[in-house]
Amino acid sequence: MFTIGFLTSEEPEKSVHMKYLTEKGWNVVPISNDELPTENIQTDAIIIQETNMPTTCHWLIELTKNTCSPIYLLSEEGDSHANIVYLQLGTKICFSSEIYPEELLLTLNNLLADSQPFNNALEQGYPINSASFVLLPNNLSVVIDGEREVPLTKKEFQTMEILYNNPGRAISYEEFKKKLWGNETDIEDKNYRIANTVFHLRSKIEQNTMKPRFIKTIRSKGYMFNDR
Repeated sequence: MFTIGFLTSEEPEKSVHMKYLTEKGWNVVPISNDELPTENIQTDAIIIQETNMPTTCHWLIELTKNTCSPIYLLSEEGDSHANIVYLQLGTKICFSSEIYPEELLLTLNNLLADSQPFNNALEQGYPINSASFVLLPNNLSVVIDGEREVPLTKKEFQTMEILYNNPGRAISYEEFKKKLWGNETDIEDKNYRIANTVFHLRSKIEQNTMKPRFIKTIRSKGYMFNDR
């Protein structure tokens, strides 16, 4: 079963939805509204029970700083304009507070079950200094900003892995050749193949290939991974 963080201005045990989840074996962890956590919150998801709009917005802003877990909201008023604001602030789905507890449970179960393989893959990524870029060796892919998984070819992944393991250091064409092709003798066109591979990598992972965020060109030298 899943662990759910629950944030409300009322007494958590009064929530029929949370009571139902608990009865079905889910672990519901109350989040104090007086002192929101300032460190990473380890839950599968967070549910906010809407109170007044300013307070709810404040909660969302603070929680999104300290969790990668999806945040769902139980909307008391069902106000579409308010829900739009909540969605813009990071809420994944706004549920009506009138939703049947069983419907909420089944919906959450489907949503979280679908995301579980992705979360497991993240745990197999390399340790990094920033959550903005994660390599997933088993998937031959990268995750950008904790939310967008990008599949790569084997050669693209190998190239990215070389850069990733040497952040802030320029990797020369010669070093790429040795690590990608070893002792192969036919390496005349390898500079072109390296440049072409980096071109395709950038087209997949960069929002603006003219001003790359992750893969920097070091003139007359090669390429460098920027982890900042």
